[in-house]
Amino acid sequence: MTSLFGSLNNTSRPSDNLFKPATSSATLNPFGTRTTNPATTGGLFGSTLGGSTSQPQTTGGGGLFGGLGTASAGTSQPAAGGGLFGASTQSQQSQPGASLFGLSQPQQQGGLTSSVQLPVPAGQRNDQNPAYWDTIVEASRKRAHAESVADELPQLQLGLGDLRQRIKRVGTGAPARNGDGQAHYILAASGVDPGAAIRDLHAFTSATGRAERHQPREEIDTDVEGYLANLQTQTTLSMISDGLARSVRDFDAFLEDNVTMEWDAQRKRIYQHFGINPIKIPTGGNRSAFAASEGEGSTAFGRSRRSKAAALAASRNGDKDRESTLGKSHLQKSIIGAAGPVGTGNQVLFSDVEKKMEASGVVTGPQDRFQRETQSKYAEKVQNLNVARLQKRPYPVCHEFSSVVKQSADQHAAELVKAYRTLSAIVGENPEINSLIELSTAKERGFADAYLDESQDSLKQTTIKKAILRGSANALERLEFERMEGAVAKNPRDAALGGVPNVLNKVKAYVRLQAIKKNLSGDNGDLQVLGDDYVWALIFFLIRTGHVKEADDFVHANAVAFRAIDRNFAAYIRDYASNSDRRLRQDLQDRIRSEYNQRLRIAPENSIDPYRMACYKIIGRCDLSDRALEGIKMEIEDFAWIQIVLARELNRVDSMAGEVYGLDDARTTIRHIGEKYFNKGGAEVLGKGFGTYVFLLVALGMFEDAVSFLYTYSYVDGVHLAIALDFYGLLRVSNPGAGSEDLLSLTTRGQPQINFGTMVGLYTRDFRAANVSAAVDYLTMICLNKDLPGQAGINQVALCHEALRELVLESREFALLLGDMREDGQRIKGVIEERMRLIGLDERDDFMRRITMQAASVADDNGRTTDAVLLYHLAGEYDNVMIIINRALSEAVAVPVGEERMRIEPLKPRDAVMERGTESSLTSVDDPILLAQRMKALYDGNSMFSQKISGSNLVACGTLLEMSAAKDLVEKNDWPRALDIIANLDILPLKARGNSTMIRNLATKFASLSQPVAHNVPNLLMWTIIACNRQRANLASTQFGGNEGTRQSMIDDLRQVNMDLTTYTSQLKYRFPAHVHEALARAQSE
Repeated sequence: MTSLFGSLNNTSRPSDNLFKPATSSATLNPFGTRTTNPATTGGLFGSTLGGSTSQPQTTGGGGLFGGLGTASAGTSQPAAGGGLFGASTQSQQSQPGASLFGLSQPQQQGGLTSSVQLPVPAGQRNDQNPAYWDTIVEASRKRAHAESVADELPQLQLGLGDLRQRIKRVGTGAPARNGDGQAHYILAASGVDPGAAIRDLHAFTSATGRAERHQPREEIDTDVEGYLANLQTQTTLSMISDGLARSVRDFDAFLEDNVTMEWDAQRKRIYQHFGINPIKIPTGGNRSAFAASEGEGSTAFGRSRRSKAAALAASRNGDKDRESTLGKSHLQKSIIGAAGPVGTGNQVLFSDVEKKMEASGVVTGPQDRFQRETQSKYAEKVQNLNVARLQKRPYPVCHEFSSVVKQSADQHAAELVKAYRTLSAIVGENPEINSLIELSTAKERGFADAYLDESQDSLKQTTIKKAILRGSANALERLEFERMEGAVAKNPRDAALGGVPNVLNKVKAYVRLQAIKKNLSGDNGDLQVLGDDYVWALIFFLIRTGHVKEADDFVHANAVAFRAIDRNFAAYIRDYASNSDRRLRQDLQDRIRSEYNQRLRIAPENSIDPYRMACYKIIGRCDLSDRALEGIKMEIEDFAWIQIVLARELNRVDSMAGEVYGLDDARTTIRHIGEKYFNKGGAEVLGKGFGTYVFLLVALGMFEDAVSFLYTYSYVDGVHLAIALDFYGLLRVSNPGAGSEDLLSLTTRGQPQINFGTMVGLYTRDFRAANVSAAVDYLTMICLNKDLPGQAGINQVALCHEALRELVLESREFALLLGDMREDGQRIKGVIEERMRLIGLDERDDFMRRITMQAASVADDNGRTTDAVLLYHLAGEYDNVMIIINRALSEAVAVPVGEERMRIEPLKPRDAVMERGTESSLTSVDDPILLAQRMKALYDGNSMFSQKISGSNLVACGTLLEMSAAKDLVEKNDWPRALDIIANLDILPLKARGNSTMIRNLATKFASLSQPVAHNVPNLLMWTIIACNRQRANLASTQFGGNEGTRQSMIDDLRQVNMDLTTYTSQLKYRFPAHVHEALARAQSE
């Protein structure tokens, strides 16, 4: 059944209602309908507005607003809730139906069977309706009152007006008005009075309506003038605020676009400068989602936000080195590092050296007096080396450096001395030679061309490898013989030298001594004896000490005995001794190898003298796969000697596989030994320390590895070993432009190379603050590599020059480094200029002038007047000298009268004792006035100087000196002379005597004065006023014995001067300080 206002079918889900729910009970009548009794606590809309009970129920609600009832579906005990109008219909299935509030709620859909609520007895209606309506009204009043008091309580979602509009919209689809009568009949049958219900609803509307709160109207301000004044003030403040904000934005934009403060890059360069390895933050996938992107202008410490324009400019110029006015930026990585106390030369470690130190556990100990003394001795040797180079004399570098090492107390000193002796033997250094004309000594960079040849199979490389093998073998043999002599000298009784102390007898004594000590081979039972000597041991030790000729003579002297012992050996030793390359003829070579292999294969154990087999192996180069001497006690030097004497630089194409063993193979063997024993913390092998490995590396020609290994443990010795190697051209140096942070790196062909320039530059940090001239000598060593081909040599020279530039600017020893000048203005060469030939410069090169100009600019910027004056003078910029002097003189003149005079920092004097007349007059000057007087006198007396100086600067200097003299007279109360000097300056109208034309001319002339002079005109005015007033007071108070009219005339002239000065100042556009005008006004009033 369709109700009056739409479907009355009950919804199947609960809904929020306006008031508290009213429970109802339903019973099934015999007609299949549900009879619903209103609840005692029901509201106006009965159960149609009620909620579900404590149990889920399916309720069918009908009433005035139809379809408003909600209940919980799916209960085992369905209930039909009756509303105000009683009857309701209910279907078995839910179908959508529109309610009053526009809520689309599912309803049960089923058949068209419906039930009409039976009429309730009148008595029951009469008993329930009054209480029912009273309860509704009372509840509505309480709710309205409660909403106005407690805002936190739930409020009505819709007012009655809104409900009325909703009813109208819902009712548009209702049946026609002819059905109203039927509805009235139904309502009346239900005991409902529609008129009364409408009145009750109106009363409910009036009771529950909320009065709107109106804001009190503001009084209209009719004060137009006040409004305009307020508007003007606000506008002015807004304009000021906008201007300030715009200024801030413009300033920030200026900083971003021009200063471009790239803190990240600067921090990295500072880290590199001080050798700090910052922790690398992982990027990409390992980066946190909250980490700021560098490209987005993160604001972490050391980073700054930049505008898009600045970022774009930086991206375009990112690969270009930023250059300041002095060339390279000071924030670039420094070549020489920051100066520090002794021991800081190795604080900034190369990355590979640092890794080696960490892996091997090397810890640099505290610096002591012995290391300082060693460095001082090394520095003296390097200075002597440069002096010898300038004088074109030979200098035995290895011999001199080894003498320093001998005097040190280091544990590795003995092994390092051996390394220097080996290097000296390789290059053929002769300390007795005093002239380069003789060809019997090594020359500077004599091996560079051959050693640096990139082709490993070239004739140059073969020659240098043969020289290394020959020199190393000679050095090891000489060292072994010296050791033998020392052992014999320590044990003269057991050695029983006797006879002539020649080589043969000494070796015999040594063999006899070792036999007594059982150091030859076991119990010496398997050693062959000839007379009283162990014959094969004697021959072996003669060969071991390099005395092959003596061994040959010994064999032929005992030829009869040797025919019985070994008839072929005499031929072998004779051919071996007579060949300069220590090689046998091919037939002898085949024969000796056959005999060696036969004896090695078929001879019973312990039946062959081990020294005999050793002689065969060395002379015939037998069994090269096994290069150890079995049965013979050997030191590590003996093992290295075996590798060297067995190595030959042969043509690998024409040689058999068994004969191929060259220097590179020997290097591989030594490298394996080093990796196994020495590269693990410098572990001792057979009682040998890291110095032994350095010695072996030098002996095998692995010079770059030797420098890198030694630098790890002793950076002082490592630097000087590199200098000695580089002096003779036996060191590959890396290209400075590559920017490598490693000490040892590889070339494109896999050859090792040393970062020589940076290593030497960092080393000077230990002492250059105290001995800057020694630092120059070390940095000069970088230019040893200027002969490298192509751009490499140019880069080395540029690196040296940049290091010297940094040294000059840091040390501020300008007089010593760049030169000084005599009292007559003639310059004295500095340390750098004296070494121009060594650093790749000539007289026509402008490097000295450029570096002097840079130093002068820095000194001028830092306010070091004497430094700037000297440097500009040395650079030939005499006009700049006068500009700086005028500026300093102007500041000195501007000091108020009576205060202490301004002083300037004097120049550092030269360390060397100068002859009379050669010491610079600037070294002890701290008075800018005295400095100006001396320089002006120097330039005025020499046209060569004065013609390069602007005339206005010379005039300004003279004017300022006159002003200074007038100031001194004012301080001394010598008023007349002070006024005379000021009048002669022709700046102030002291001679005008009221002549307006003259005053106007002087006022016009003010604009043409130089800035230092114009800056002191106010001071000159004050001195003039003081002098005039004091002189006039003196004249007035003095009992003048002469003509009274003359005195009065002088007083009037002084008064006229004050008046002229007032007129003068009034005609100037320049605004003088207030105290000047006050003084003028006071002077006129007196």
